[in-house]
Amino acid sequence: MRSWSVAVALLATPISAQAQGEILERANLLYQDGDYTGAIEAYEAVQAAGFQSPDLHYNLGNAYFKSGSLGRSILEWERALEGGRGDPDVVANLELARSITADAVEPLPRFWLLSVVSWWVELIPRGLLILIVGTSWVIAAGGGITRILARNEPAARLGGWLAAAGLVVVLVFGTNLAVRELGIAQAERGVILADAVPVQSAPAEDDDLTLFEVHEGTRVRIDQRTGAWAEIVLDDGKVGWVPTDVMGVI
Repeated sequence: MRSWSVAVALLATPISAQAQGEILERANLLYQDGDYTGAIEAYEAVQAAGFQSPDLHYNLGNAYFKSGSLGRSILEWERALEGGRGDPDVVANLELARSITADAVEPLPRFWLLSVVSWWVELIPRGLLILIVGTSWVIAAGGGITRILARNEPAARLGGWLAAAGLVVVLVFGTNLAVRELGIAQAERGVILADAVPVQSAPAEDDDLTLFEVHEGTRVRIDQRTGAWAEIVLDDGKVGWVPTDVMGVI
């Protein structure tokens, strides 16, 4: 169990920090005592108050897994991975959970350029990326001021080089940060939470339209929505429609 980053979030909101901290502590104790249902209720109470963190999703995913809720455990671990990219504990838990899902989905080969872009976007942890962009912006601004106010040519030249280098770094890594924070070109994804769901060829309840079934814990991409229906795409390329209430959005 983890509580450090959650505690930081709680300290940032002093009005209800004490109450939320007590709920979190109780959740951890309930988990340690094997009362996973109680722990889930307490962790979700913290979430309902507006506090989110990768560690909170990780703990909630663990509690769901211990209680036998495979789909919701995968959903929470996916959310934890989304916020704390590359965490080895989360990755290991997801690999274990996916190995016991009913659907053996073989992913299609990914276009190499998309793989490179994805690798680049996720290469640097979010906190470090923000530090790099912020520091580079300060260097660029300082260099520009030095370039303008310098009384001799060497200082002006140095200021110009600093400004140019800082702006290049801001441009490169700032683009990375913007893509990550704004979710540009990132598809909406979800996890099936129901035991078994018929996937339809059209958004309608009709047995004749059933293409195949998906089961609890399967990850899907959500391409579009129509009323209470969503068109999903599996990692192996299969496409169809399911009710939106059978899955949770990552």
